[in-house]
Amino acid sequence: MRNPNNRPIDDLVFDCCRELFSAYQLDMVPRDRSEFPATEQLAVCGVMGFGGKSIRGALVLATTREPLEHTNPTGLASQRDWVCELANQLMGRVKNRLLTLGVEIWLATPAALSGDNLTPAPGKLRAPQVFAAANGFVCVWIDCEYADGFELPEAPLASAEAPLPEGETLLF
Repeated sequence: MRNPNNRPIDDLVFDCCRELFSAYQLDMVPRDRSEFPATEQLAVCGVMGFGGKSIRGALVLATTREPLEHTNPTGLASQRDWVCELANQLMGRVKNRLLTLGVEIWLATPAALSGDNLTPAPGKLRAPQVFAAANGFVCVWIDCEYADGFELPEAPLASAEAPLPEGETLLF
């Protein structure tokens, strides 16, 4: 359920989030933003900062316990470590998409917060995108600042080099 007033970056994050969780065999259904779970239901959230010449900001991935347990392949990582890894993978997908649009960014190290410390500030941050899984919720949003005059291209640039696909390894 995409909001027709989304910015192009919101739609890009929406697609990347669904693709990431699909790779872990977790189907997610978009829900209305009003269904953002109560903060006490959120297990943890991962925050990834990023910056570049024309764009900088942070991506936040917050989930209830169930999606974390379903996607964790070994079950050995703590919830904080795993949500940081998921946020890192999600931001890597966003970065790859931005590269095809001619936008280069650098990523910071992910950080985790417990869910009870998380409350989206209305009017300050972008409204989260909310997804329902078979059990639980996944919420994601991106907060960006742009350089004066910057507009995100709508289509990949013909001259942009294709990034390495997610899950591939590069040895050098």
